[in-house]
Amino acid sequence: MTKETIHLDFDSQGNVSSLKFTDVEFIAPEWKGNGLFRICLRDFVGNPLLLERSDFRSVRRTDSKGTARLVFSDCIKFPDIVVNVSATPDGPAVSWRISVAPGSEDFAVEWIDFPRLRLGRFPDGKYLLPFAEGTLLTDLEKREHTATFRCETAEYPLSGVGGFYPGPAAMQFEAFYTGDAGLCILCRDPEHFPKSIDFRPDGDAAVPFLQHFTGGENAVAYDVAVIGFRGDWQTAAEIYRNWMEHHDPRLPARLHTRLPDWLAASPVILAYPVKGSGLDHGGLIPNEYYPYSAALPVMEQYRRRWNCGIMALLMHWEGTAPWAPPYIWPPSGGEEMLAQFIRTMHLNGNRVGLYASGIGWTQKSMIDPAYDRTRQFSDEHLEQEVCVGPRGEAFSRVCNGLHGQRIGYDLCPERPFTQSLVVREVAAASGLGVDYLQYFDQNQGGAAPLCYSKRHGHPALPGAWHTASMRHLLDKAQEAAGETVLGCENAAAEPYMKVCCLNDLRSHLAWGTGGIPVPLYSFVFHEYAAGFSGNGVCLSGWVDVERTPFFLQWTMGWNFACGNLLSVVLKNGGKIHWHWNLPWSFPEPAQEPLIELIGNLTRWRRGMAAEFLVAGRMEGTPAVSCGTRTIYLKNHPPVEVPAVTACAWSHEDRRAVLLVNCGEKPEACRIDFTHAEHGTIHFSEKRNTGTFEGKYALLEVPPLDAVLISLSPKKTTTRNER
Repeated sequence: MTKETIHLDFDSQGNVSSLKFTDVEFIAPEWKGNGLFRICLRDFVGNPLLLERSDFRSVRRTDSKGTARLVFSDCIKFPDIVVNVSATPDGPAVSWRISVAPGSEDFAVEWIDFPRLRLGRFPDGKYLLPFAEGTLLTDLEKREHTATFRCETAEYPLSGVGGFYPGPAAMQFEAFYTGDAGLCILCRDPEHFPKSIDFRPDGDAAVPFLQHFTGGENAVAYDVAVIGFRGDWQTAAEIYRNWMEHHDPRLPARLHTRLPDWLAASPVILAYPVKGSGLDHGGLIPNEYYPYSAALPVMEQYRRRWNCGIMALLMHWEGTAPWAPPYIWPPSGGEEMLAQFIRTMHLNGNRVGLYASGIGWTQKSMIDPAYDRTRQFSDEHLEQEVCVGPRGEAFSRVCNGLHGQRIGYDLCPERPFTQSLVVREVAAASGLGVDYLQYFDQNQGGAAPLCYSKRHGHPALPGAWHTASMRHLLDKAQEAAGETVLGCENAAAEPYMKVCCLNDLRSHLAWGTGGIPVPLYSFVFHEYAAGFSGNGVCLSGWVDVERTPFFLQWTMGWNFACGNLLSVVLKNGGKIHWHWNLPWSFPEPAQEPLIELIGNLTRWRRGMAAEFLVAGRMEGTPAVSCGTRTIYLKNHPPVEVPAVTACAWSHEDRRAVLLVNCGEKPEACRIDFTHAEHGTIHFSEKRNTGTFEGKYALLEVPPLDAVLISLSPKKTTTRNER
């Protein structure tokens, strides 16, 4: 069988004129402004100089041993600058490289956006982003005009969301595909340089946005591979996973070797505040869950109903101020009050976790006006410890401002002050017996803030040191944590999974892009890091939950099938609420169907499905035909989703397909396999099993429950990178 190849060509101006795979031409017709790269230089003062391909009047091409080399010179803005580009086709892949000679010691390279390929629009075209654990988009133009989360250039200070890697973008690839073929765009970067990964609309085209921070070096230090494939987003994910498992020296040991027993036993997580009534303002007085032991009857109620351990995950517990980093200790009411709650929870077979707020600096709390660190900041000269921008400016965007949670800055992870402070706060929680500490909440994906200081001892432009610095800080936090499990908000990015091994997932943010969530993170990383379904913060800003009353049930089913621990947010009366940051006065979802569904799914996760869902390997899911459900959105047209959520898994030589019905009526479905299979259909303990043999299976998934199809053992192979 002939190996499929990718074909590349340039026009006389050095623009990509053709990129063809399996007879699909991916490049859009050329138009004015087309350019292969965009470069940001910084002068010694910190001023930017932006250069486009169109700023260069001369281009020279040479070809040698299959590699095309392009030299761009005679720059209009800065005549001495020269840009060198190479592109090497090899089978289905093109490997790209770029370097810049700034032409003056007064300028250094900050970042390079490359390769800027003008991909044509296809009626069935789909864009896979690493944002929010996996987002699938079809309309980039509408996203840019109506969505909350749009493509943005990473700059000081980071917004905390978007396509920044390593951070809210957890992996360093993206993809575009049609019904016939696709392109996986992969950064072969074992050092995890900071970068942005996204797509932008560009007239009649879509352009990958790959903003590579170089640390002041004159080149992107790794290949960018554009790899042709046949399939969908799962095929692209498999290409990346294979590269990662062979080439990432920072990849941690597999999760099953690092999980504490209590986490492997899959508790259900109940998140709730001990002050206030669902919001971060409005007078945070103690509520019915304070003192801490007042919540014990609710914990016991759910433990008995679901027949599993519970983890209470507390908010607004800090004795400092809620969401006021970096200080969290001591707890409100004192250590003994919290310690008593922890001891009782442990005696009952339950666990306790705490939210924190990461490595920001709070000058003043907007939640608690009495909390003010301005004097300490001045007396201790802490302006020396905060992250600054290219011109020495200092401010923060994450949860900051008069309408945010605080006013303050971001602390630089490279500074000993930041490291010792984090160690002290983490050690205090660990010493009290806290099981889980989400210390790095608001450091989305574990992201470190950008810092351009010339006085901190690190390079003055973001580069590989930025990621290494955060990894060093995390390692110190882990030493202080002992047996306490650490985590962050959003799924931990690839280089941070070793320490942040249980994280507060944010797949619902995909709805804020105008796209839909797909389990990309689970597909790539489930064997290396765990997550729980999250607190859903601000969910109803994008999803119309009143018109979609089953949405929380659907979310639970989706997260279960994707291998995530289940979590809910409580309001008053022990009732499950839609999400965090929603007033308790807002009507809660129907309780009984949700409680029954969680109980059924938890039984599966702790039983027959455990070997797959706790730390198994997600595989390509076969086609499933079933009915649909409608999810109504606030600012976008409604979305049809399958009535049955399906995911395929493997563990060693065993394979399975999980099917979940979040509705209150049975759902018929058909599963079509790529080749003949022999398997057993397992229903819940209340029903018998059945068998099938062939290329498809027909079955009915019971309401508020799951079905597991175990397939005949087969040696699992990993597809070579194409």
